[in-house]
Amino acid sequence: MRLALFGTVGAGKSSLSEAISKSTGYEIFPEPVDNNPYFDDYYNDMKAFVFKMQVWMLTARSKQLTSAESLRNVIFDRSIIEDPIFVKVSRRLGLMNGTDYNTYNDFFEEVVLKSLGQRANFDLVVYLRVNTNKAIERIHERGRVQELGTDNTYWELLNEEYEAFYEKHKKQFNFLVIDANSDDLELKLKLILDKMNSMKKG
Repeated sequence: MRLALFGTVGAGKSSLSEAISKSTGYEIFPEPVDNNPYFDDYYNDMKAFVFKMQVWMLTARSKQLTSAESLRNVIFDRSIIEDPIFVKVSRRLGLMNGTDYNTYNDFFEEVVLKSLGQRANFDLVVYLRVNTNKAIERIHERGRVQELGTDNTYWELLNEEYEAFYEKHKKQFNFLVIDANSDDLELKLKLILDKMNSMKKG
């Protein structure tokens, strides 16, 4: 089964993907942050590096999908379908100009998605729905220096765009919505495993 976790920064995707992997043996494809050459520069000057950052992330996620093509059971800790959400927020905040915004979206729709084909499809997309205050609380608990200096408006708009994406595409993807405000990892894990088992039986 191809499983994707979907949700804003601070929704709890990484801890949950590890728990799912431990229970099922599925391989995790983590968010490509550690080896991202633009990560620090982006958070220091979003406007200057936003286009480079998003193109790099898009490329990295495309590579992940290609690497996972021959695997049957995988977990994507944030998937390629979420990248345009970050781009839209950057556009709304004036961090990305109209030309770059249109170029990115054209490339995403006409090149990336069409070339990936079935590799961009997921059997189950778990939407970890969380309120912004809880997400920010977790961001501060995690203490990633680059994120701590980001204005809360960014996180508010990001969460808003996640919800908008879900409402627009909830019939396109097989979503399982989970209340991620709770810190009960075992409960969230049980809900996901139950859903996965019912899909396998059905």
